[in-house]
Amino acid sequence: MQKSLHEFFENLPHNRFDIVSKDIFGTFTEDLLRKLTNIPGLKFIEQLETELPTVEIRRMDTLSKAEVDGREVLVHIEFQVSRERTPEILKRKVGYFGRCFERYGLPILSYTIYLRSDAGGNDPGEYNQDFPGHNVLIEYQVIRLSEFDGQSIFDTNQTSLMAFTPLMQPPEGVSGVEWVEQCHQKTLALPLASDLQNNLLIWQWILSGLIVDPTEIQHLLEGPMLESSTYRYILQQGIEQGIEQGIEQGERKNAVKSILNVLDARFQVGAEQTLRLSLEGIEDLQRLEQLLRTAVQVESLEVFMRTLITNGNSA
Repeated sequence: MQKSLHEFFENLPHNRFDIVSKDIFGTFTEDLLRKLTNIPGLKFIEQLETELPTVEIRRMDTLSKAEVDGREVLVHIEFQVSRERTPEILKRKVGYFGRCFERYGLPILSYTIYLRSDAGGNDPGEYNQDFPGHNVLIEYQVIRLSEFDGQSIFDTNQTSLMAFTPLMQPPEGVSGVEWVEQCHQKTLALPLASDLQNNLLIWQWILSGLIVDPTEIQHLLEGPMLESSTYRYILQQGIEQGIEQGIEQGERKNAVKSILNVLDARFQVGAEQTLRLSLEGIEDLQRLEQLLRTAVQVESLEVFMRTLITNGNSA
């Protein structure tokens, strides 16, 4: 048990909140579509491919085909974790609208769900290009989970939303940790199939890391929860990301070594001592590969150093 817990903590993937949010959506797709869009008569048809290829691949969080009043529509839901600036969010939204319409040719109902209480406060819910003869208006709905009444979700048995309750408003006078613990106990008391209940508890525990220190609620991560399909999936994702990161770090290390070897062989001026720290501070593997090509072709060490400084200032 302790070894499994330690392994789980050590290998939590950095995008765990996105993984969990999409996992919840995949489990309760039609019910969440109705509740989050507030369209009671909505009928789910199918999940659609979320990769939108252009010159580069863009992946949406969720994209569903649904029917509203006999009309087929696309429903796009984006779970927002980071505190991005509004211009970046709008650029991504406009891109999604254009690519979805190009591919499917259907009306698009788009929603951004903010998981953090301190994110999305300035999101206008629209992109408005006000230019005579070229006006464009793209509207989407903004949902902030922190504005939901968490207790009412349990009172009305809305199972599909229970995983998000730690991110919602707690009862008055209840602290964040106390509210997470209450959500845990309320979920334990639900008459649900064991795997679904354990998945709900894991989802809650992971998402609670957005509002409390996970070590303060470590005691909740125990028992059958560790046998759930979500636990195994999250653990596997974390291990795979760790392996990928290790491979990339190894590639960077080899790239730095190759650059230094080339410069030393060509100019014999102790380049390793001079440049190692600067090169090791570069995280972009593609940039290191470009610098290696430069090291092979450059006329002098001074020109290489100017290139390194110039690229560093423009990165």
